[in-house]
Amino acid sequence: MENKKELISKQLADNISYYRKKMNLTQLELATKLNYSDKSVSKWERAEGVPDIFVIKELSDFFGVSVDSLISKRTKRFSLFKYRYMLAYFYASIVWLIAGTSFGIMSILNTNYTSWHLLIYAIPASTLVLLFFFFFWRQIKYVVIIFTIFIWSLAFSVTLMINDPANYWIYIIFLPVYLFVLFLLYIIYKPKKIK
Repeated sequence: MENKKELISKQLADNISYYRKKMNLTQLELATKLNYSDKSVSKWERAEGVPDIFVIKELSDFFGVSVDSLISKRTKRFSLFKYRYMLAYFYASIVWLIAGTSFGIMSILNTNYTSWHLLIYAIPASTLVLLFFFFFWRQIKYVVIIFTIFIWSLAFSVTLMINDPANYWIYIIFLPVYLFVLFLLYIIYKPKKIK
């Protein structure tokens, strides 16, 4: 019986550490989300202590796995991260669906509005959706790439809105904003040591 308790404690410790690192969280960040101290999380990950059943349930909900998966040996990779990118792209594609449908309807109705602009406006709108997801998931490489696409497609969209593509001053205004946000992202995502 004692060996079984040790085995489950060890598997729980390994899984907490594994899922925490998969979510790019430090022990302190995980502890903050659970309203516990980082020392408690550290003890759980070293199998020197076991969280109570309510915390185990909270951890399983937070990681998106069952309680059984959290206390058992992992047999397959963490599947949430396999499909989460599809979720982000699905929501971004809704923007394109709306823009494409609106473009088609406006083209059929022969409106005075230049309907292809809607397809250009969809670029910053969809990248903003992706930016939200990747920022939340702390994927710095994708955040920088998507933010770059977002800011310059937004600048181009603004030039289309004011109906004067020769206004290069819009890009000059967007450049310091772009550099400032990149600097903020560097500060936010400064590499942290994972215990």
